[in-house]
Amino acid sequence: MTSCFPDDPPAHIQSIIESICGLGCDRVNEIIDVLEHGNTVDETRALDKSDQLRVLMELKAIMAVYDNNKF
Repeated sequence: MTSCFPDDPPAHIQSIIESICGLGCDRVNEIIDVLEHGNTVDETRALDKSDQLRVLMELKAIMAVYDNNKF
């Protein structure tokens, strides 16, 4: 996974990221939008703000790679 962090996310964050990605691109983009505005979603509610930011950054990195691979 492409990341702006020097290490892989902890297992609990990685699990949430994988779960979110399984919801499809539209939902991932909705979640990114909500998190960017400082709000939370059900999928990240159990995380503290630092972990929510990590999820946001990881999702954005994933979607950037995906968007760059579209024709």
